[in-house]
Amino acid sequence: MNEYILTAAIYAAAGFVQGLTGFGSALVAIPLMTIYMPLSEAVAVSILCGVVLNAQVGWSYRRYADRERLRPLFIGAAPGVLAGVYLLHNVPGDMMKAGMGVFLMLYAAYGLFFERVKARGISRRWGYIAGFASGAIGAAFSAGGPPTVVYATLTGWPKDVIKAALAYFFFAVCIVSAGAHAASGMWSLKVLTMFALTAPALWFGTRLGIRFSGGIGERTYRRLLFTMLACMGVLMLRPF
Repeated sequence: MNEYILTAAIYAAAGFVQGLTGFGSALVAIPLMTIYMPLSEAVAVSILCGVVLNAQVGWSYRRYADRERLRPLFIGAAPGVLAGVYLLHNVPGDMMKAGMGVFLMLYAAYGLFFERVKARGISRRWGYIAGFASGAIGAAFSAGGPPTVVYATLTGWPKDVIKAALAYFFFAVCIVSAGAHAASGMWSLKVLTMFALTAPALWFGTRLGIRFSGGIGERTYRRLLFTMLACMGVLMLRPF
C-alpha cells in the first residue's frame, strides 16, 4: 500500500508541473517511480495518467485550440507511436535518451541566455518531424514532450495557445499509446489499480498548477519552459 500512496503523491506533484507548464509530468514521475517498480509498469501507469491530466488541461484551454496548428503534429505522431512501442521492446534506450538529454540542455541554454523575447517562427512542416519524434519517445519512455515543446517554443505562439496545443496533442498520443500498451500486454491488475488510486491526487495537482499558471506572463512562461527543458535534459542523462 505504501507503493500506491507514494505514486499518488508523486503524481500530485507531476500534475502540478503539467498544469503550470503544459508538459513535464512524466519526466517528473518516471525517474521517481522506477526506484521501486519496473520501467514497463511505470510507463504504463504514466500513460494512463497522461490521458487524465491532458484531458483536464485541454478542457481548461479549449478556447485556444487550433486544428491547423495541431494537424502536422498528429499526422507525424501516428507512425511515431508504432516505432516507439517497437523500441521499448527491442532496443536499449540509454543512448537515445542521452542524445536527447544533451540536445535539450544545449537548446535550453540557448533559450535562456541568447534567445530574444519572442521566437521568430518556423515552418509548420517541422511539426511532422516533432510529432513523429514525440510519438516514438512517448510510447517508448513516456517522455515524449521535448520534441513537441521545442517545436512550440520556435513557433512564437502565445503561452495559452502552446498549452492548448500540447494538451490536445499529448492527450491523443496517450490514448493511442495506452491502446498499444494494452494490446502488447503491458496492462496488469497492479497497473490499473495504481492508476485508479492515483487519479484523484493527479486531478488535484493538475488543477492547482492550472490555477497558478494564470498569474504567469509570457516572458516568465518562456523562461520556465526552457528551465524545464534543461531539467529534462539532466534527467534523461540519468539511467532509469
